[in-house]
This record gives sequence, structure tokens and C-alpha cells, in this order.
Amino acid sequence: MGRISLPASTAPGPTKPEVRALVVWTLDLRPADHVVDIGAGTGAVSIAAARSADRVTAVERDQERVEAIRTNLAANDCESSVSVIRATAPDGLPETADAVFVGGTRNLETVLDWVATAAPRIVVLNAARLETAVRAIEGFRSRAFDPEVRRVSIGRGEQLAGGTAIDPARPVYVISGHPDRGAS
Repeated sequence: MGRISLPASTAPGPTKPEVRALVVWTLDLRPADHVVDIGAGTGAVSIAAARSADRVTAVERDQERVEAIRTNLAANDCESSVSVIRATAPDGLPETADAVFVGGTRNLETVLDWVATAAPRIVVLNAARLETAVRAIEGFRSRAFDPEVRRVSIGRGEQLAGGTAIDPARPVYVISGHPDRGAS
């Protein structure tokens, strides 16, 4: 996947590199794909997707994050393949997509309704909160997206008393499904 430069960061921080690698792997991107990144944050997933897909639409509601995305795209030479739209999804979303990443879960129900209409090959959603994961799983099931759920826990080594201890990061739920199969 390669390293991504993120000189501009905003709270909450970008999807961690290990989780981002799993997200991009799960999206199973193809060269001609149009990827939609909803709640794009710092643009880290958009940048990773742009390395494999033809084009990416990054949708973010917060102006500070939109500016961070543009800075980070420039730092990774991705400005030409990523369109950045400032909007609160589902506003600003294109009519269709081949693959969708949902990083922001505001308006989850209406975003999932858009996903069902757009019928991408795959949708992947990250959730840090258990309640959000449950809502997403229920939303996927009610729309026949056939959810697959992964709980990802990453720990990083840190020095402790002359040795190494693992500092665990908060787990993330990575939920994926296939909207185009549910539409058939």
C-alpha cells in the first residue's frame, strides 16, 4: 500500500495505517473504479484509494477538514484523481459509485439509503463506537447488504522499564457488504 504523507491532520485523526490497509484490501479496488469516501476527514482513505482506482470523490462537511484533505492530496500528488466536495452526506454524493467507504456516520440511515440506490459493488464502513457498529450492521441487514463484520485491534510497541510493552489502540469495527447483490 505504501506510506501516505499527512502533513495536515484534524480531530478525529485519520484512519490508522493498519486499519486503512484492511479497508483498501476489503474495497478490492479496480483500475476503472469510482470510489466515494464519505466523511473523508484527512483524506487518508481517499489518497490510498487514488493509488488503485481511476477516480475518487471525497465528501466532507467540515471546512477545516476539507482544507486538510486538499493539503494532504497535494503532498501525495493525488489532486487530479480526487474531487473534494464540502457537503453533509447524503448531499453532494454522486449518482453512482463502484466502491464506497463510510468513515463518517452522521446521517447513517440516509447515507445507507443512498448506497442502496447507487448500488456499488462494495461498501465498507468503519465504526469506533459499539452503538454505531450495531446501527450499521442493522442498516446493512435491512437493506440486504449481507454484512461482514471485523473487529480490528492494533497494538504498538512502546518502551517500558527497559523492555517493550504493547500499547493497545481503541478497536475499530470494519463492516463491509455488497449493495449490488441486495438489489438483484
